[in-house]
Amino acid sequence: MKLKPVVPVLSCVCLLTGIILGHENGVVEVVAAEGSDAILPCSLSTKERITSKLFDWKKDGQKEVFMYDAGIHYNNGRSGQDEQFKGRVLHFPEELKSGNASIIIRNTRMEDSGVYTCFFPRLQPSQLFHIKLVVERTFKDRSGEITGE
Repeated sequence: MKLKPVVPVLSCVCLLTGIILGHENGVVEVVAAEGSDAILPCSLSTKERITSKLFDWKKDGQKEVFMYDAGIHYNNGRSGQDEQFKGRVLHFPEELKSGNASIIIRNTRMEDSGVYTCFFPRLQPSQLFHIKLVVERTFKDRSGEITGE
Protein backbone atom coordinates (compact mmCIF):
# COMPACT_ATOMS: atom_id res chain seq x y z
CA MET A 1 0.00 0.00 0.00
CA LYS A 2 1.55 3.29 -1.06
CA LEU A 3 0.84 6.25 1.19
CA LYS A 4 0.78 9.87 0.12
CA PRO A 5 3.14 12.38 1.76
CA VAL A 6 2.31 13.21 5.34
CA VAL A 7 2.06 16.98 5.06
CA PRO A 8 -1.10 17.07 2.91
CA VAL A 9 -2.45 13.93 4.54
CA LEU A 10 -1.84 15.24 8.05
CA SER A 11 -3.88 18.37 7.48
CA CYS A 12 -6.84 16.36 6.22
CA VAL A 13 -6.66 13.07 8.07
CA CYS A 14 -6.15 14.57 11.53
CA LEU A 15 -9.34 16.52 11.17
CA LEU A 16 -11.20 13.36 10.27
CA THR A 17 -9.59 10.82 12.54
CA GLY A 18 -7.77 12.48 15.38
CA ILE A 19 -7.17 15.83 16.95
CA ILE A 20 -3.78 16.97 18.15
CA LEU A 21 -4.54 18.87 21.33
CA GLY A 22 -1.10 20.30 21.97
CA HIS A 23 1.78 19.88 24.34
CA GLU A 24 1.60 19.24 28.04
CA ASN A 25 4.95 18.80 29.76
CA GLY A 26 6.54 17.96 26.41
CA VAL A 27 3.85 15.39 25.57
CA VAL A 28 1.73 15.80 22.44
CA GLU A 29 -1.83 14.58 22.94
CA VAL A 30 -3.79 13.00 20.09
CA VAL A 31 -7.49 12.16 20.46
CA ALA A 32 -9.18 9.68 18.12
CA ALA A 33 -12.60 8.06 18.00
CA GLU A 34 -12.63 4.30 18.51
CA GLY A 35 -12.48 2.57 15.13
CA SER A 36 -10.87 5.52 13.34
CA ASP A 37 -7.25 5.94 12.26
CA ALA A 38 -4.85 8.03 14.36
CA ILE A 39 -1.66 9.72 13.24
CA LEU A 40 1.03 9.89 15.91
CA PRO A 41 3.43 12.70 14.97
CA CYS A 42 7.21 12.43 15.25
CA SER A 43 9.53 14.67 13.23
CA LEU A 44 13.07 15.87 13.71
CA SER A 45 13.30 19.66 13.85
CA THR A 46 16.44 19.43 11.71
CA LYS A 47 14.41 17.75 8.93
CA GLU A 48 17.41 15.43 8.58
CA ARG A 49 16.99 12.48 6.18
CA ILE A 50 16.24 9.35 8.23
CA THR A 51 15.95 6.68 5.51
CA SER A 52 19.13 5.01 6.81
CA LYS A 53 18.46 5.68 10.52
CA LEU A 54 16.84 3.72 13.35
CA PHE A 55 13.67 4.85 15.09
CA ASP A 56 11.58 2.83 17.50
CA TRP A 57 7.97 3.40 18.58
CA LYS A 58 6.84 1.87 21.89
CA LYS A 59 3.63 2.04 23.88
CA ASP A 60 3.85 2.61 27.63
CA GLY A 61 7.61 2.00 27.46
CA GLN A 62 7.25 -1.72 26.72
CA LYS A 63 5.08 -2.78 23.80
CA GLU A 64 6.75 -2.74 20.40
CA VAL A 65 4.56 -0.68 18.08
CA PHE A 66 6.79 0.03 15.07
CA MET A 67 10.54 -0.20 14.51
CA TYR A 68 12.33 1.07 11.43
CA ASP A 69 16.03 0.41 10.85
CA ALA A 70 17.46 1.56 7.52
CA GLY A 71 14.49 0.28 5.52
CA ILE A 72 13.70 -2.86 7.53
CA HIS A 73 10.50 -2.65 9.59
CA TYR A 74 7.61 -4.73 10.92
CA ASN A 75 5.64 -4.53 7.69
CA ASN A 76 8.44 -6.04 5.58
CA GLY A 77 9.94 -8.88 7.56
CA ARG A 78 11.18 -7.59 10.92
CA SER A 79 9.86 -9.68 13.83
CA GLY A 80 9.09 -8.59 17.39
CA GLN A 81 6.03 -6.37 16.96
CA ASP A 82 3.43 -6.68 19.73
CA GLU A 83 0.34 -8.65 18.63
CA GLN A 84 -1.90 -5.69 19.47
CA PHE A 85 -0.40 -3.69 16.59
CA LYS A 86 0.25 -6.33 13.90
CA GLY A 87 -1.18 -5.30 10.55
CA ARG A 88 -2.47 -1.95 11.88
CA VAL A 89 0.58 0.36 11.94
CA LEU A 90 2.00 2.14 8.89
CA HIS A 91 4.59 4.85 8.37
CA PHE A 92 5.13 7.41 5.60
CA PRO A 93 8.12 6.18 3.53
CA GLU A 94 8.34 9.32 1.37
CA GLU A 95 8.44 11.53 4.45
CA LEU A 96 11.59 9.88 5.82
CA LYS A 97 13.57 12.14 3.48
CA SER A 98 12.53 15.13 5.56
CA GLY A 99 12.95 13.64 9.04
CA ASN A 100 9.35 12.54 9.55
CA ALA A 101 8.92 9.29 11.50
CA SER A 102 5.17 9.68 12.13
CA ILE A 103 2.98 6.57 12.11
CA ILE A 104 -0.69 5.77 11.56
CA ILE A 105 -2.54 3.32 13.80
CA ARG A 106 -5.48 1.96 11.82
CA ASN A 107 -8.84 1.07 13.35
CA THR A 108 -7.99 2.34 16.85
CA ARG A 109 -9.18 0.37 19.85
CA MET A 110 -9.74 1.45 23.44
CA GLU A 111 -6.65 -0.52 24.51
CA ASP A 112 -4.52 1.60 22.15
CA SER A 113 -4.87 4.53 24.57
CA GLY A 114 -1.60 5.28 26.34
CA VAL A 115 1.72 7.07 26.11
CA TYR A 116 3.83 6.34 23.05
CA THR A 117 7.49 7.15 22.54
CA CYS A 118 9.32 7.73 19.28
CA PHE A 119 13.02 7.16 19.96
CA PHE A 120 16.08 7.80 17.79
CA PRO A 121 18.79 6.05 19.86
CA ARG A 122 21.67 6.47 17.40
CA LEU A 123 21.36 10.20 16.77
CA GLN A 124 23.83 12.47 18.53
CA PRO A 125 22.31 13.47 20.84
CA SER A 126 19.60 10.81 20.91
CA GLN A 127 16.05 12.11 20.44
CA LEU A 128 12.94 11.01 22.33
CA PHE A 129 9.38 12.19 21.68
CA HIS A 130 6.28 11.48 23.80
CA ILE A 131 2.78 11.23 22.36
CA LYS A 132 -0.33 10.47 24.41
CA LEU A 133 -3.09 8.76 22.46
CA VAL A 134 -6.60 8.98 23.85
CA VAL A 135 -9.09 6.71 22.11
CA GLU A 136 -12.65 7.76 22.86
CA ARG A 137 -15.45 5.22 22.89
CA THR A 138 -18.01 5.66 20.17
CA PHE A 139 -21.59 4.72 20.84
CA LYS A 140 -23.78 3.53 18.01
CA ASP A 141 -27.33 4.77 17.72
CA ARG A 142 -29.34 1.57 17.67
CA SER A 143 -32.72 3.13 18.31
CA GLY A 144 -33.73 2.33 14.74
CA GLU A 145 -32.95 -1.35 15.32
CA ILE A 146 -35.55 -1.81 18.03
CA THR A 147 -38.76 -3.26 16.69
CA GLY A 148 -42.02 -3.33 18.58
CA GLU A 149 -44.93 -5.72 18.36
